[in-house]
Parts: sequence; C-alpha cells; structure tokens
Amino acid sequence: MRMTLIARRVICLLAVLLGCALLSTRADANEAITNFHAAIDVAEDGTLTVTEEITVQAEGDQIRRGIYRDLPLIFEMASGRKARAGFELVSVERDGASEPYRVERSGDGVRIYIGDSDVFLEPGLYRYTITYLTTRQIRFFDSHDEVYWNVTGNLWGFPINKASAQVTLPAGVTASRWDGYTGAYGQTGKDFRSESRSGSHQVYFETTRPLAPRQGLTIVVAMPKGAVVPPTEADEIGWLLSDYSAEIAGAFGLLVVLGYYVFAWGRVGRDPPAGVIYPRFEAPEGISPALASYIEDRGFAGQGWTALSAACISLAVKGKLVLEQLSDGLRLELVQGGGTAGPWGGKPVSADELPSGEAAVLRFLDRQGGAFSVNKDNGPSVVLLGNSFRSAIEKESRQRYFKSNLVFSAIGVLFSLLAVVGIINFGDVSGDEIAITLPLMIIGTVASCMLITVVNSLSGSRSLLQRVGSIMGLFFVLIVLLVLGGASAVAAFSEGSLLTLVAVLIVATNVFFIALMGAPTALGRSVLDAIEGLKLYLEVAEAERMNMEGVPRMSPDHFEHLLPYAVALGVEKPWAETFASWLRTATPAEGTSYQPRWSRGAGFDAHNIAGALSGTTGALASSFSSSVPAPKSSSSGFSGGSSGGGGGGGGGGGW
Repeated sequence: MRMTLIARRVICLLAVLLGCALLSTRADANEAITNFHAAIDVAEDGTLTVTEEITVQAEGDQIRRGIYRDLPLIFEMASGRKARAGFELVSVERDGASEPYRVERSGDGVRIYIGDSDVFLEPGLYRYTITYLTTRQIRFFDSHDEVYWNVTGNLWGFPINKASAQVTLPAGVTASRWDGYTGAYGQTGKDFRSESRSGSHQVYFETTRPLAPRQGLTIVVAMPKGAVVPPTEADEIGWLLSDYSAEIAGAFGLLVVLGYYVFAWGRVGRDPPAGVIYPRFEAPEGISPALASYIEDRGFAGQGWTALSAACISLAVKGKLVLEQLSDGLRLELVQGGGTAGPWGGKPVSADELPSGEAAVLRFLDRQGGAFSVNKDNGPSVVLLGNSFRSAIEKESRQRYFKSNLVFSAIGVLFSLLAVVGIINFGDVSGDEIAITLPLMIIGTVASCMLITVVNSLSGSRSLLQRVGSIMGLFFVLIVLLVLGGASAVAAFSEGSLLTLVAVLIVATNVFFIALMGAPTALGRSVLDAIEGLKLYLEVAEAERMNMEGVPRMSPDHFEHLLPYAVALGVEKPWAETFASWLRTATPAEGTSYQPRWSRGAGFDAHNIAGALSGTTGALASSFSSSVPAPKSSSSGFSGGSSGGGGGGGGGGGW
C-alpha cells in the first residue's frame, strides 16, 4: 500500500516535470532567424552575385506559408542624387529544392514572397536560399574602391541569432582593409569578428551576439583602385536615363499633352477675329434679351438670374406680365390676354412669337395659377423656374453660336491619362510618390475648376455684394492654388523626384485648355459683334446719342423696347439715365412723365426714373438669387559608416 502511494507521487511529479518541460520548449520556440549567411561575389565589372541563406524557426504565427524578403534598390550617390541599382533574381529555394515565389516591385525596391499561398508550413526549421544579381553597388573613390553592404537589413521583425557574410573579390584582388557595424539603423556597434581568407581574397564576418528585431549587420571591404572596371560614359548616361525614367516619361507626356492642346486650340478653339464694332440701334435679328446675355457671357453667368430677369422685363414691356414689388421679394403676375407694351401703342405679341426662354417663363407662371412670388418660401420653385428657363435657352442655342469642342477636350484628357499610366508603368513609381501625387492632382483639379467658376461669376456679377463675394472666392482659390504649388515643389524635391510637379502641371494644362477650347462659330462671332454694338449704343449719354447718325428718336416705346437688352447686358442704369435726360426736355406731346404700367408697388419714383428702374431690375435679379436654397454640406522612412548603411539592406517577415 505504501509502495502504491509512493508510485502515485512519483508519477504525478514526472507529469508535472514533463508539462513544465513542454511549456519551456514551447516558450523557447519563438519564431526567429536562427542563422543568416550572405555570400557576396564581386565580378570585375562590378556586378555582385549575392546568395542569402536564411534559416528560420517557424511556429505558424507570422511564418505560416513562408517568408518575404525586402530589398531596397534606391541609394543616394555622393552628389546627393538618388539612383537605382540593377536587380535580377536568379533562384529561390527551400531546404535545397525550388520553392514557389512571386516578386512585387515598387519605386523603392522589390519584395520577394517565398512560399505557396495554399500550403501552410508545419512548425520547424526551414532554410531559404535566395540568389540574385545586382549592379551599381561598388563605390568608387580616388584612393580605392569598396563594397559597402548591409548584409541582413534592419527591418526584420524577428531576432537574428547569428549573422555572417563572406565577400569574395575578383580573381587576383586582395582586400586592403575592412570593417563592420552592428545594431539598429545608424548605430556603430562592433559586436562581430572578421578574418581574411585565401590570402585576403576573401573576407569573412560573423556576429558575436544575437541581433534583436530591427538590428542588423553591415560590412565594408576596400579594394585597390582599378580592381573593378569603372562605368563608362555610356553606362553613366544609360543609368541616368534609367534613374529618371519617371521624370522623363512625365516630361514627355506633358509635352505631348501640351502640344496636342496647342494644336487643337489653334484648329478649333481660337476665336474668330472680331469685326468692326460700331453703335447699333437694334438687337440682332432673332436674338432675345435673355439669349443676348447668354451669348455675351458665353454661358450663364451668376447661374443665369440676370438673363432670367431680362426675360421677365421683356415679357412685362410686351404686356404679358406685371412685376409687383413686395416687402419680402417680388411678385410675377400674368396679364390675361395681354399683348401690348404700355400705353404708347406697342405691337401686340402672341405667345407663339415669344422666344423660347420667355415662353418657358409663361408656361411656369401658368402652372402656378398665373401668379408667383419670388421669395425664400418659394425657393424650390424658383430653382425649378431657373432650370426650365436655362434648359430652354441652351436648347435654342446649342452648338449654334458656340462650339464646346468637347471631343477635342476628351482626346486631351485621354492623352493625359495615358501619360500618367506611362509615368507609373515605365518609371517604377513608389507607393509614397503615388500617395503624395494623387491627392494633389485631385485638389488641383477641383481648385482649378473653382477658379474658372469664380472668374466667370466675377465677370457676370451685377451687384456690389455679388462682386465682393466673387472677389473673396477668388482670393480663397488663389491661396489654395499657391499652397498646392508649394506642396508640389516641396514633395518633388523632398522625394528626389519631379513626378508630383509634372502630374500637377498635366492637370493644370487640362483645366486651362478645356476652359479655352470652346469658341464662337462664325454666326456667333457676328452676333457677338452686333451685341457689342448695341451695348455701345445703350451706354452713351443723351448728348452723345444725338450726335450719332441715323439714331432713332427717343420715346417711351423705344426706351422700353431696348430696356430688357440693357438689363441683359448690365447697362440698364446708363440707358435709364439717357431716357430720363430726354424726358426732362420732351414736349407735352411726347410725354413729360413716365410711369411703367408693367410695374406696381412701392419704390418707383417718377422724379428719379433712372434710380427707380435700376432698383426694380436689380431687385428682380436679387430676388431670384436670394430665394434659391443654400446647398447642404456633408457631415461628418571606414568614415561615417553605420549599421544600415550601404547597399543591400531591407528586411523581411513571415506571411
């Protein structure tokens, strides 16, 4: 019985000891690089053949399918210019047998994934062998040539229990001196031993302590001058072209895009020469006041409210509607059966004879029951009125007076996209460069479009408040573009690449020429000349008007006939002043007072006709623009050497 009890205690003790041993074994079996050895063979032409043997302890944590190896290829020359080393992968093996792999290239180097994505490794030791060729790694000095090589890299996430390297120089060449460094990047630790072999034809390095994660071994071996054939002038030129392939591709692409746009603009985007401008006493035939505004501004300036106001004034003087000024806006009211313009015998105009924009206004008012108040309460309806009016004008004038030449612009955008793709494909652009460039391109595009919009708004602004708002918007956009240009320059020089600057210039070229590509047709040019002549007439004072040959006699009918065009062209005030000046000297038969029958409500001062009419027409445009609801915003990397220096380097991990 006593023996049985002793046996049970012994068994329990053995079980505890065995469990502790297993736990200890598992605790000691952390993933690590147990051995990292690199054989670096130097050829006479400077090519390095590097064979890395990396033995790892895999436990299925990070190393599940295999490992990956990062090899940087960008280095900085003595001049400070960044250059790219050549690289050719020869073979990849695991435990002496070929192993599947894939190579991912970036602007900074390559990453070699070793292993099969469908095969998971059992825990254990695995030896990976990577052989590759690399060029432009020899450093040439006045007194010697040298191999400066980061053996392990400083970016491994695993400890390296032992690291070693053997440098084999070209036949008949012996090392003059050598050194090494250990530790994290920039440190100058000396935890290694080294020796020469084969009469200093080979130099061997080995660490004397384990390296922690992100620590590495870097070596430097000097050779007599001339041991390696230096690059020829042709080699230097070829390397220079290779180093700046992205910039060359970008500059070529920019020149192609710029050249195309200059050609296209010269062919279809250049405005026809203007004709002789002289005062005209009538509007161009078939051109309504709203259409005159649209043609002069080459589109709808200020969202088209001035053109819409001109259309309403035109309807009013034709006797089709009445404008009534209210305390909170303006009221438009249809005149049933209206067809004469005031008491001076204006010619009746039928609805079928109205221009398309004015007809759209009448149809809208008819749907509103014949009357409509332009105020904030009816803001959504004002938007509908504006949309239907603009659509009618654009449909009437599309491609007749102006050609947008969008096909030519689209070809330019296509060339630009091909240029960007060429830069990325042929230039080995880094992820960092893309991450910097794309946002700047997007911001540049948006800011440039905003600049065009603000400039157009400024040119079309009628009131002081609108002009102040446009100037503030212009100031803001110019600041954005200035900051963008500075950021592009800083990014270009800090990254050692002009890619960002080239890309932003491509964007700017597109925005600039797309804005210029539209041009008036021959008919549009002649109409523009006629409109300019009419505007010239409407701006002159009464005394100057009387000196013109063939000028029509002023009358209330003539004044009201051209008043909508004056509103459309932004010269209603001088036109009203001309009329007021005439009225003061008119005979009783011609009429000595003026009260427009198409305008009701407070605000019209018969003693200040120019101010009253200017106020009425200005209030109309202001009522339209101020009634529109505001858009909603969205919520919510021998001398001065250190660990990590030289060629090679990088790091790796498991996957």
